[in-house]
Amino acid sequence: MKKLYLVLFLLFILLAFKQDDPKVSHKGGKFALPKGITAKDYLPNTLIIKFKNGGTQQVNNIGGEAKKQLQIDGVIINSLSKLFPSARQTQAVQAIGAKALPDLSEIYVARYEGGANIVNVINALLKDDQILYAEPSYVYRTSFVPNDALYGNQSYLNKVMAPQAWDVLKNASNVVIGIVDSGSDLQHEDLADNIYINTADPINGIDDDGYIDNYYGWDFVGNSAATMIPDNNPDVTSDTTDHGVHVSGIASAVSNNAKGVASIAFNAKLLIVKTGADNNGRSIYKGYEGIKYAADHGASIINCSWGGPGGGQFGQEMIDYAVAKGCLVIAAAGNDDTDLPDYPSAYKGVFSVASVTTSDIKSSFSNYGYMVDISAPGSSIYNTLNGSKYGFKSGTSMAAPMVASAAALVKAKYPSYNGLQIGEVLRTTSDPIDNLNAAYVGKLGRGRLNVLNALTKTTSSVRYQQIAVADQSNGNRAAGNELTLKLDLKSFLATISGLNVNITSTSPYVQILDPNLAVGTMGTLETKTNLGPIRVKVLANTPQNQEVVFKLTYSGNGGTYTDVEYYSLTVALDYLNVTVNKVSSTLTSNGRVGYSKSDALGGLGFVYKDENMLYEAALMIGKSTTQVANNARNDGNSNEDFVKQLSAQQVSSTTAAFEGTATFTDAGSTAPIGLKVKSRLLAYSTQPDDKYIIVEYEIFNTSNAVLQGIYPGLFTDWDLDEASSNATQYDAGTKTAYAYAKKNASYPYVGVKLLTNVAPAAYYPMSYQVAGNPLSDSKFTIAEKYQTLSSGVKAIGLGHDTNNGYDIMYTVGTGPYTIPVNGSIKVAYAFIGGDNLTELLNAGQAALTKYTTGITDPEVPVDPISLTFNLKQNYPNPGKDLTTIPFDIAEKSATTLVITNVTGKVVQTLINETLNAGRYSVPVNLQTLAAGVYFYKLRAGTYQKTLKMLVIK
Repeated sequence: MKKLYLVLFLLFILLAFKQDDPKVSHKGGKFALPKGITAKDYLPNTLIIKFKNGGTQQVNNIGGEAKKQLQIDGVIINSLSKLFPSARQTQAVQAIGAKALPDLSEIYVARYEGGANIVNVINALLKDDQILYAEPSYVYRTSFVPNDALYGNQSYLNKVMAPQAWDVLKNASNVVIGIVDSGSDLQHEDLADNIYINTADPINGIDDDGYIDNYYGWDFVGNSAATMIPDNNPDVTSDTTDHGVHVSGIASAVSNNAKGVASIAFNAKLLIVKTGADNNGRSIYKGYEGIKYAADHGASIINCSWGGPGGGQFGQEMIDYAVAKGCLVIAAAGNDDTDLPDYPSAYKGVFSVASVTTSDIKSSFSNYGYMVDISAPGSSIYNTLNGSKYGFKSGTSMAAPMVASAAALVKAKYPSYNGLQIGEVLRTTSDPIDNLNAAYVGKLGRGRLNVLNALTKTTSSVRYQQIAVADQSNGNRAAGNELTLKLDLKSFLATISGLNVNITSTSPYVQILDPNLAVGTMGTLETKTNLGPIRVKVLANTPQNQEVVFKLTYSGNGGTYTDVEYYSLTVALDYLNVTVNKVSSTLTSNGRVGYSKSDALGGLGFVYKDENMLYEAALMIGKSTTQVANNARNDGNSNEDFVKQLSAQQVSSTTAAFEGTATFTDAGSTAPIGLKVKSRLLAYSTQPDDKYIIVEYEIFNTSNAVLQGIYPGLFTDWDLDEASSNATQYDAGTKTAYAYAKKNASYPYVGVKLLTNVAPAAYYPMSYQVAGNPLSDSKFTIAEKYQTLSSGVKAIGLGHDTNNGYDIMYTVGTGPYTIPVNGSIKVAYAFIGGDNLTELLNAGQAALTKYTTGITDPEVPVDPISLTFNLKQNYPNPGKDLTTIPFDIAEKSATTLVITNVTGKVVQTLINETLNAGRYSVPVNLQTLAAGVYFYKLRAGTYQKTLKMLVIK
């Protein structure tokens, strides 16, 4: 077996191809494990990788060149193989109706040796422009909970009106239900006759259809997850792995045979797809591969009674594939009694099922949320067990196959319906149960399954496909501003006339100015786009980064059709998009430039010539090899040392087209230096100043000692054209660090220029692809960050003397500085775009001229919205770790904000400075305060007010 160094083969690939889509940027530091995911939730040393079209040609030619490349972290690829060998690239242009099948021919599974952190390995992979995504191979858990027989054998079939439905239709023998699970009991007395037989591949030792002898189904895992050897026997081997047996019986036990149990759908065929190991019946290792297998082998309904917190592009793509082939993918919502996303249930296109008791009360274990489509009984369900036995199990695992069985009957009645339509029939004909679940209104789906209604009622169904949001505040949906929403709607079932959409919200932070949208008539499977606008006012007292849930109520057909749907939107974002000249970027509240978050989210980046060329620009302020306050990447994640004190806000300016400020501290650091930073961003709209923005940092010493040897700078990661083929150089005469596309001479230049001249400049170019630099091990430690800040001008460039260049980054900075107690320094940089190097340097000179001669201190905020002095209640209250104190300043005033204990002693001073008129929100760290009652007091000019808050532990 050929052993290849992981990033070596990537480098070889990336040298050969041009990026297909410049809007897709996968960079080191972007991938992070989802919240709640630990090593037990994914297969060790295993990755799912998708290449762009044509990338696989290079994979097949990996050879000597790759072996010459740099070894990273000692990781060695043991195998790299197509996940779906029979998939063809032409599938990408096939379609079912209006849905295109995703191209699965470029998806690979990689297995590697070495002890590197899986996040680092993935982020190294994502450096290659030919890779669309790289993810762990997630392990999921079956969604049932142990139960005993004390609850009795409850008549759940009666609850969902199955006996009455059988008078209408009971036979679904032409419908195949895919059971993607732990396997099943192929010889069970109440299952054997309904097991689907793949006559296209008889047991003859020959691969007749891509799988050898998959006559009774397929086992993707085999005996053990440690070996993962697939075979053609999806039978379970013990009672401990019989989760899939129970699920199979609920979906389609042999009914009316004078033995055992009955299912909703009579005679529906069970395609058994085993995705768990013989020795571990609770873990699902190959669930998404199983979904594709079921979709390819005739299943119209696919049941997934498993899930977990790990979501990604691979799983969504498998769902898209199945949906495009007309399947209904049904998934258990999960058993954690939470509204957090659980996958595959939370993926777009999946029919999500929550569990209720036979009294229609939410099962104590069931997940819930606006992503749930329907509920069904899942508590104490009696059905098939291994060895032709029967027994009880509980869980959303049991509710899902009940819905799958009903879906098979609907498919039998409406054979031309696609999967999404079948789901909508079940959803719109369910019985409402919100009145019995007051704490979960709208979060248990439309209602509880009613099979009789599904077979006898003709309904309409409208769902939004997309909602576009525009605002008046540079994209941050600011408090006091107006939003416009435009909807794309799709009708799935019967033609609806007189369709109206009414939008409401229980949030106290928005006012819907145009709540009604008249749509008119929509035919079956018709889509209408760009409907609206619907105007929404974000109220002046809205806290920052506030989530608002909107309820969309659909009505039509003379009042006989009503339905609801929910949409969530975050408003009053704590950053400002700046779009007043030929470059666009974002002012944040934490010192970053272009994005407020570490994974290229929360902002515009840096856009020039309609191209976003920035992946990351993070502030770093170094004092020593153990103290660097920063929010740059770090070992697959990022440091988040800067804590917002005063959020980004626009202020009036006598010269700039845009001027905005923000204030933050280094209180989030594990080793704080004792800093407060006021950042300022300026942009100009007229020549010669329309191709740059200026970013200034005033850095205050809030510690009790003089700060010496301070090095402020910016870690900047540019992506131009092909991100892996860039170069950077430093122009010492103008103190400009610039970057350009090595293989595309016509592509624009970008750069960062130091504008202050008090201390020497620093420039340190880096790349993951070059040995011996701080990024070569993907970690970028505190010591390495300090090294890049304090080494002066390290080199004249990187990649400029190669044929193809590298994926480059650099630190540009200045220092050392000494900052006295309560003193401050100012450093400033220009972010510049230009069509060529000469234009870039000329724009930089214009920025220097403007900064040194034409900039005054900021004045009052723009649009103060008729503010009055006002101190507001903190939120949350009571607070545990963090709370926020909001207040308004009506005019420029000397301001103090302090927290005192019950004796009046000041325990925290939050603000002691002159503030401009504006609306402020100050985050407060409560971790240093003991539990109890505290008071916070605001003084601004002659105004003063005190409020009480409670700290809990």
